[in-house]
Amino acid sequence: MKIAVAQMRTTAGELERTAERMVEFARRAANKGAQLVVFPAAALMGIWPVNQPSQEGLLLDLAETLVKLADEVPCPCIVPVLSDSDGAPAPEAILVHDGKITPLKLSALMRSYVVNSETRHAPSGEEGDGGPAKDLPVFDIDGVRFGLAFTFDDLDDFDAFDFDLDVLMYLDSCGFVMDDPSSGMGAAITDGRFLDDAEATGAWVVGVGSLGTYGTQVCIGGSFVLTPWGELAAQAVTFDEDLLIADVDPEFGGPLDHPLTPEVFDRPLVGWNALAQGLSESLSQMGFTQAAVLVDGTLDSCAVATLATDALGPTNVHALLVTGADDKLDASARKLVENLRLPVRELPMAALSPDRELAADLAKAHLAALAREEGAMPLSNLDKTAMALEVMPGMLAPAGLAPLGDVYRYGVLELVHMRNTISPVISRDSRRAFEVPAIPGIEECGHTPEQRLEYVDYVLASHIEWRRPLSDIADDGGHPQVASAILDRLASCAPGRLSCGLVIVMSTCTLDDAPWPLGMAWRDRPRTKAERSGEAMEGAISLGEDVDKAIVEKTKMAMAERRDGPVRREAEESSQDSVGKRDHEQDMREVVNLLRDLSITGGLAADQQDGRVGRHGQGGRPGPGGAPGDGSVWRTFSEN
Repeated sequence: MKIAVAQMRTTAGELERTAERMVEFARRAANKGAQLVVFPAAALMGIWPVNQPSQEGLLLDLAETLVKLADEVPCPCIVPVLSDSDGAPAPEAILVHDGKITPLKLSALMRSYVVNSETRHAPSGEEGDGGPAKDLPVFDIDGVRFGLAFTFDDLDDFDAFDFDLDVLMYLDSCGFVMDDPSSGMGAAITDGRFLDDAEATGAWVVGVGSLGTYGTQVCIGGSFVLTPWGELAAQAVTFDEDLLIADVDPEFGGPLDHPLTPEVFDRPLVGWNALAQGLSESLSQMGFTQAAVLVDGTLDSCAVATLATDALGPTNVHALLVTGADDKLDASARKLVENLRLPVRELPMAALSPDRELAADLAKAHLAALAREEGAMPLSNLDKTAMALEVMPGMLAPAGLAPLGDVYRYGVLELVHMRNTISPVISRDSRRAFEVPAIPGIEECGHTPEQRLEYVDYVLASHIEWRRPLSDIADDGGHPQVASAILDRLASCAPGRLSCGLVIVMSTCTLDDAPWPLGMAWRDRPRTKAERSGEAMEGAISLGEDVDKAIVEKTKMAMAERRDGPVRREAEESSQDSVGKRDHEQDMREVVNLLRDLSITGGLAADQQDGRVGRHGQGGRPGPGGAPGDGSVWRTFSEN
């Protein structure tokens, strides 16, 4: 079967125009022999639903759009749509075929209930039975058996259960994030999960990448087709529209005559381009074509100015050059705006106030005034580290959009070093002009500012993205008192973050996803192994006398089974009275540990899973040196 992927850049909710372009893409694909056309998950409605009161009107207009597509497309098409389920996105895929409109997930769900009513057993996927999701679409087209996944949880179900698929489609609706290679789609085939999915299912894997900026999430395209044996059969370009057509033959056992060579995943390069796309399209969606930036020679200010120039072009970026803090930085800032060829307005700090903090606040006001004068959007120089630890309640936060607000400062260093390999516009003095957050004891965490900054960002990422408790962070990274102080500052800065502007999402978990309750006085501290094992509560916890007794009996039988099998178990059962206090304490310790696991993970502890955890499914724990995997190149994940 010839399968086409129509990788389209769209505007969410622009139904009529998008439908017209879908018909155009389908006709082009059909003229090239395509028997099925698949559209990206975000093409029609983006990746976030509208509010509940607007759902009815949107769905009525969507129905008209689907009828139009059914009448006009020349071949079968899969058209993803989006609705709301208790405030959460609820993706669906519509098969448009022979004038019929078939909702694939809903059909799968209804089939499961039909089977349930006929067999009088719980349908596969009923909560608690360990089966796949009830609404996991599996369908046939012209004798080819398809499975359809919207999330990595869906892919995990297809991997774990035998669906006997010919083709497994993954419709990406998460967008790109820098801490998960799999989000790079075809640009990161060798680093992501999809080779494992092809091997686990024995099916062709068709990855359909969305393209565009939806909300503040950036989708980069990169659609691809993988063979069951792991060869790259086809790949679309990244960051641009494409019509990908591939021959998929379930009977063919390989190898391909001319497989593609997967590209090396350059995370900082893809991340920089994603930020540039997100900045350009976010401003456009807010009605702006120009930006205003504050340049003072520091690392973040130079990075934001360079990024804005790459995204919008130099004539659309207005620089406010703030001088007087440092002669070397003044020279670097002037050289930067000259290299970038930006229109400049200079503002000496001495003309503002002798108080440096007041002068910095007044400079922000001058930036807002420049932006208003030029009809531009002011850009904030805050990065994720600054938002986490340096924006205290009561401070004057910059207005506008923060392009680096979801990138840790150590990551900004990586991005700037990569950008300078393209053209060395940011000076060495500016690359060194960054602050390490003023945390008590931070000097002991590294000999250089880079090492100390890496430790700070390691602690933040461990807590925010990896969802690791403080005790685990301290065990792996050391310096428990410093780690505790970093997380204490993170909680204290939570109210200050409310005044910060929008950010472009570049991680699996933003600071908005990790709030701290206002007024919460409790703070965590590193725990000893004895505390974490629950020894302090041995014999004290009770779930009720009858439950305690049942747990003791079950535990004794399980221990006997493990040690000596059924014969010893019978002996244990006949001598129940010989069980002493030590067994009871062990039972209570297991209960405490179970409660701890449930509170941390919502289920079994993460270390007991199969490695595929997080929104994007990249498993792995931090490696030697307190950095994930291979040193300072972070490959994080989260339970998002």
